[in-house]
Amino acid sequence: MPLLLFLFFMAVIYPASAAELTGRVQVLDGDTLSINGTEIELWGLDAPELEQQCFTEGKPWFCGQSAKHHIEVFTQGKTVFCKAKPNTDGAQNQYKCAVGSLDIGAEMIEVGLALPYPPVSDTYYIRSYKEARGLGRGIHAGTFIVPWEWRKARSDN
Repeated sequence: MPLLLFLFFMAVIYPASAAELTGRVQVLDGDTLSINGTEIELWGLDAPELEQQCFTEGKPWFCGQSAKHHIEVFTQGKTVFCKAKPNTDGAQNQYKCAVGSLDIGAEMIEVGLALPYPPVSDTYYIRSYKEARGLGRGIHAGTFIVPWEWRKARSDN
């Protein structure tokens, strides 16, 4: 009996929250959320940064702001379920998240507001990516710098 009591208290004190998180989210940017006070990165994708601009018909637009806004609308008033993923590229706090059965990462890539992030998702989100690119959705409607190259160029300055 003491062992069961100990395990019960351990589960209460140290819940499996590191592996799974559920609740309403605060959207920080196009691939970063805060859920129950824990900041997480969406697994397998990279969205433009908030200050990043993309170009459609030669006109700039803040594609990073659009990515953030899309997740805000997609998750507004809904419960989000997130499950931790292995950190194969050294990144911390990567989660695959969904609203009901709808994968937030797939949604962001399908609407053209994020890209599959290599090498983590070289194959996972490829169908969504090809669809968005083929139909010219979001950033694929014009020209853009992939987010990881945009960040690198900014950090080199």
